[in-house]
Amino acid sequence: MKALFTAIAAVVLATSASAGTIKISDFSHKDASGDGTAFDDTYTFELASDTWVGGLLTTGSLLGGLPAIDIQSVTLRQLGTGLSWVQNVAINWDVADGGVEKWSMATQQLAAGSWQFEVKGVSYIDKAGNGYTATLELPEPASVALAALALVGAGVASARRRKA
Repeated sequence: MKALFTAIAAVVLATSASAGTIKISDFSHKDASGDGTAFDDTYTFELASDTWVGGLLTTGSLLGGLPAIDIQSVTLRQLGTGLSWVQNVAINWDVADGGVEKWSMATQQLAAGSWQFEVKGVSYIDKAGNGYTATLELPEPASVALAALALVGAGVASARRRKA
């Protein structure tokens, strides 16, 4: 049991280190119609090698106050494969005029190459400064290796105990 707790602690510490961050922001969405204006933003980035990536997107307003932007989907794509993000904080747009939405992607391994980050939604405000910021965290390779080593060590310790 002690080995398992040590392994979990090592995984938590190892995955908290970050080798890099990809930050994507767009605060230019406006609604001139008064009925909501749809948008479909696509950004491309390159991963030099296979790596673990996790992410968070949060809506906001540069002018202060609550953002009036409804994100409807967030997706990472590569060669036809799409990884959909999960909405963690939602707004009931039938009741509210604005609010902060949050979307996330659990840390997972992505293949090297060109990736597309796509955000679809609707803006409900006629002033600039309405939008979102997305952050993709890339952990250090040594941290990922340490996490894997900790899990293997916990498995070996558990197997030894069962044999004894």
